[in-house]
Amino acid sequence: MSEREEKRARNDRMRAEMDALLESFEQQRAQLGELQARLAATTVSVWSADNMVRIDSNVAGIPVDVHIDAGAFKRTTADKLARSVLEAVHAAARQAGDATQQAMAPLEAEVGAMPDLSELIPGAPSIRDMVSSFSEPPPVTPPQATPELTDEEEDEYFRNRSYLDPGR
Repeated sequence: MSEREEKRARNDRMRAEMDALLESFEQQRAQLGELQARLAATTVSVWSADNMVRIDSNVAGIPVDVHIDAGAFKRTTADKLARSVLEAVHAAARQAGDATQQAMAPLEAEVGAMPDLSELIPGAPSIRDMVSSFSEPPPVTPPQATPELTDEEEDEYFRNRSYLDPGR
């Protein structure tokens, strides 16, 4: 085999490898687009521990619907209800982050096993960067504890209709 034929054969192999990498990149990009669409349509629902509040959140952890049990206003105080809402919102945000990570895991594993296009071609987009930008869960801050009312204070609260007075 002549030197020219060897160069041509090497060139052909490199071209085939590059074509395979580009095809893989396009597949990963398409998977990422499908995943984005699926995540955009995904919601999670979480009830508070006392079953008075349900929060429906999108995968970013942002509430899209709040349901308060009709009997909640008869069974609790405004402070307890507010804590229930916060508890459910934070739990929904955590569950949304978990759902996002679970959805991203297969794509992250596939992307991590291959060389990134940006490593081979300067200036090319990085699939790893795109994938990692979607897999970061939103920060969740736990709710601040507020003092519980005793049964006597709670009875007084409802007897005096203090829940209707915003100054109390």
